[in-house]
Amino acid sequence: MKILAIGDIHGEKKYFNAAADLIKSVDLVALCGDIARDGDWKSAEDVLSCIERYTDRIVGVHGNWDRSEVCAILERRGYSLHGRGTIIDGVGFFGVGGSTQTPMNTASEYSEEEFADFLSAGFKQIAGAAVSVLISHSPPHRVRDRTFIGIRGGSRAVRTFIENNGIGLCLAGHIHEAYGVEQLMGCQVANCGSFKKGRYSLVELTDSITVSQGRL
Repeated sequence: MKILAIGDIHGEKKYFNAAADLIKSVDLVALCGDIARDGDWKSAEDVLSCIERYTDRIVGVHGNWDRSEVCAILERRGYSLHGRGTIIDGVGFFGVGGSTQTPMNTASEYSEEEFADFLSAGFKQIAGAAVSVLISHSPPHRVRDRTFIGIRGGSRAVRTFIENNGIGLCLAGHIHEAYGVEQLMGCQVANCGSFKKGRYSLVELTDSITVSQGRL
């Protein structure tokens, strides 16, 4: 399975034409949150329409700047993994959207306890999957989560869940400048960076997990 992971789009559509061949070449597009400009539902629909020109194999979560109606749009289209799980071609996908509390009081913020509940609920729905893939807007604490001023913006609940449950891959975003791949207890954590600036992660799932970073 090939997966294209994009996030932190913030309503910017200019890279989708350049990404057309890439989108068509993969089996699944994973959205890692902050889809809309200013969290607006119309902006989110415009972004989803850009992807749907090339594929309807989409899963994802909303980001902390996305308002509740963005999460609702993902749910109506059958794409949302927030507190949910699904098995696709034998691979289990589950997720959590939004972020933990920030100083900016953004649209979709949750406590660490709520994060843990969302993760547990989704993970239960993929019991028996050979490989587990977590799609989380927030990266795990202290892994691909350092801001440009040195603050750690990741979730402790996400980190604990990965450490305790043998997750193979975590696709995240949120902290734009922390793009890249890092290992956590056998889990590959990929912060795909900001698609608003053309960044993405490309995943190949075979007998192993290979993640590469790219920029359009």
